[in-house]
Amino acid sequence: LQGRVYRFCTAEGLWLRQDNSSSPWRNLSECEESKRGERSSPEEQLLSFSIIYTVGYTLSFSALVIASAILLSFRHLYCTRNYIHLNLFASFILRALSVFIRDAVLKWMYSTAPQQHQWDGLLSYQDSLGCRLVFLLMQYCVAANYYWLLVEGVYLYTLLAFSVFSEQRIFRLYLSIGWGVPLLFVIPWGIVKYLYEDEGCWTRNSNMNYWLIIRLPILFAIGVNFLIFIRVICIVVSKLKANLMCKMDIKCRLAKSTLTLIPLLGTHEVVFAFVMDEHARGTLRLIKLFTELSFTSFQGLMVAILYCFVNNEVQMEFRRSWERWRLKHLHIQRDSSMKPLKCPTSSLSSGGTVGSSVYAATCQASCS
Repeated sequence: LQGRVYRFCTAEGLWLRQDNSSSPWRNLSECEESKRGERSSPEEQLLSFSIIYTVGYTLSFSALVIASAILLSFRHLYCTRNYIHLNLFASFILRALSVFIRDAVLKWMYSTAPQQHQWDGLLSYQDSLGCRLVFLLMQYCVAANYYWLLVEGVYLYTLLAFSVFSEQRIFRLYLSIGWGVPLLFVIPWGIVKYLYEDEGCWTRNSNMNYWLIIRLPILFAIGVNFLIFIRVICIVVSKLKANLMCKMDIKCRLAKSTLTLIPLLGTHEVVFAFVMDEHARGTLRLIKLFTELSFTSFQGLMVAILYCFVNNEVQMEFRRSWERWRLKHLHIQRDSSMKPLKCPTSSLSSGGTVGSSVYAATCQASCS
């Protein structure tokens, strides 16, 4: 801390004393401001990170809901590939929802903490089953999201490496990997936490060996997806060279393919995958937090854009729907314009005037 402490010397040459006390009066404002500045800096940074990932998850959630509705609306888009995309969208949606619920719980907990009379209620909530289930559910949603990214990578590699395979049979396997495998390590982690580290809301990991029950399978999924990423890039390069393209075109298409695959496979996770939060300190921790929170929160938005909004098949279905609607609308307008006019034929049969006869003849001519 940097700052000065001030005392006031009276005319009698004595230090000014505090009211009803023998202790001298002191002005500690500079030290308190310095202390507040040191405390506010990391708090402001964490608040900025919180705003970034909240905006990212909100945009991703909205885009993924719209993309899911689009893929479900067109029957021509029903295929194994899009079924996998829909499950990936669902995992991103559940991850965003779990983060929103977690933040709401933490905000409620720490907003009530300063009020002394609510400490008992806060501690009882931390010890309750509901609080722990919230964080257990969040861990499952995060793990399922990583494993559906792995499923996308495996499916992409299968399309490139194998020419013939049963998509229906392999889709059941993908379902068990994406939603079933995370249960195999999230549930044991919850049991171990309950038996050996049953503290608070399970938000902290005092024993890192217990945390590895979840972390190691996720690292495995990240590592396999990174290897698939490298392999797919090699296949893309070989195919581009086989087409006898110029070097500039090869570089451009390779860069486009690489930038597209990074969010689709979650390749950015490998950068800080083996750096634990407990081991990262100072600037490294801030860089890790910013990279993970920003990329992960906006990843769902990028996936929705690449798999749905700019997808050629989806755009073609929109054009077909527009053409069908336009043709149907024009047909309705044409039918309404071709309706026969009602002619007052009774005037002809009852010996009407000359004007009425001309009007009847005109009507007959226009209807014929």
